Amino acid sequence: RLNIINRDFPDEEEYLRSTTNLSGEDSVTKDEFAEDKAKILEIIAEMQKIMEKEDFSAWMEYIAPDSIRYYSNPVNIRKAQKKLPDKTKQLNGIEDYFKYVFIPARKRSEVTEIRYVSKTNIKAVELKDNGKVVAYYQFVKLNDKWLIHIPSL
Repeated sequence: RLNIINRDFPDEEEYLRSTTNLSGEDSVTKDEFAEDKAKILEIIAEMQKIMEKEDFSAWMEYIAPDSIRYYSNPVNIRKAQKKLPDKTKQLNGIEDYFKYVFIPARKRSEVTEIRYVSKTNIKAVELKDNGKVVAYYQFVKLNDKWLIHIPSL
């Protein structure tokens, strides 16, 4: 009976896991949490379609400007190149990063929860059966819009 009443609200334990790192002045209501999670899962669903088609220009619309600047820099692309397990792949720019790094790293991901770093910074994670948490995406909110932030190397 209680579950029916609270169906629209996020699971209490998930909400607490997701917001545990927030400081007092950065708190998030359950409504904000539900809204943010829904939006982020919507973007990730869109990302899946974009990655299947390898649609670079569509992908770029979801990437934070600082990440675009960082991965457009040849020095940083060379750093990414060195981390590739397949040494035959050549990264010549951000589009190659999208094809050879971004897509393979997320191809089989199953995001189940979000974790707030701050009110405008969220990690999209998968909670594994063994309790391990794997982060597949990081989002930043700019001008009221969630964008993907690709951590620098």
